[in-house]
Amino acid sequence: MQIYWQDGRIASSGLNKGMVAGLGFFDGMHLGHQAIAAQVVECAASLRLIPALVTFDRHPLAIVKPDAVPPLLTAADERRQYMWKLGIEAVVELVFDEGLAGLEPEEFVKKVLVDKLGVRAVAAGEDFTFGYEGRGTTEFLQKEGSRWGIETVVTVPPVIIGGEKVSSTRIRGLLQEGDVEAAAGLLGRPYRLAGPVIQGEGRGRKLGFPTANLAVDKERLIPKDGVYAVTVWEPAAGDRGKLGHRQELMGVLSISTKPTFDGKARAVEVHVLDHEEAYYGKKLEVSFHRHLRPIQKFAGSKELQDQVARDIQTTRRLFQTGAASSSSSSAEKIYSL
Repeated sequence: MQIYWQDGRIASSGLNKGMVAGLGFFDGMHLGHQAIAAQVVECAASLRLIPALVTFDRHPLAIVKPDAVPPLLTAADERRQYMWKLGIEAVVELVFDEGLAGLEPEEFVKKVLVDKLGVRAVAAGEDFTFGYEGRGTTEFLQKEGSRWGIETVVTVPPVIIGGEKVSSTRIRGLLQEGDVEAAAGLLGRPYRLAGPVIQGEGRGRKLGFPTANLAVDKERLIPKDGVYAVTVWEPAAGDRGKLGHRQELMGVLSISTKPTFDGKARAVEVHVLDHEEAYYGKKLEVSFHRHLRPIQKFAGSKELQDQVARDIQTTRRLFQTGAASSSSSSAEKIYSL
């Protein structure tokens, strides 16, 4: 178990007063998760306790059903930064192994939530389950929690947008279709990817459009192959991945196997507008704002050059008019770019 504090401390214990715990894996930290966090912060303020989220070091399916583990919408450090911005003070990351998965609901509540963490109130989505075979529910906590000192249990209703529940599964489906604008509306911000820049084949530079090739973690969800208008930035050294104010640059990003050159491996390449830096070895982060077009196989380099020039023109126009971020502007109330 690791406890990550908003002020940067990391500990394996050390809670000196009780907490209100939001329970879940929180992949994506989407609008539904944000509703849970808001309840935690509100409840903690009224009870004068620590607002915390209790989560896991890996997706529970990695142990329970390894063949069904979905690609992740967020890395753990990225999730934590979103949590801090919502007023959460501590993030408890439990090691999800066979031992934890095998605990009966009563054991999980008493041994983990109460004895280890001092939880005195809980908030969770209505579909959250815990304990062996998911036998524990919020209804169980409401009925039995007082036996262990958990007097307040808040079941948070789902957030409904477009007649459907906001969920990580729904967002994954949208990204796999290339609909990054709709995904942004459910996430509360544009979808982001990050990775170190690795050496590519150098074709982009030869064509007049140098690209940075991102090595994206294999556990992350990469949107559908296509060309996207994005913003790009390099995290400042020592900022612990903080999602604060920073200079963001316009970019055109391609996800493809490079069919014009008969490529085989899928690549994530971004051309940063008005910047010639190679970025090799540096980490870049990108936010997806608009799907521009599907991937095409061109007759030759000249046709590809002409199309990339048009993509750059379109991207400039989108950002200059504000159209690139209009779909998620209402969702950006919490997360500033």
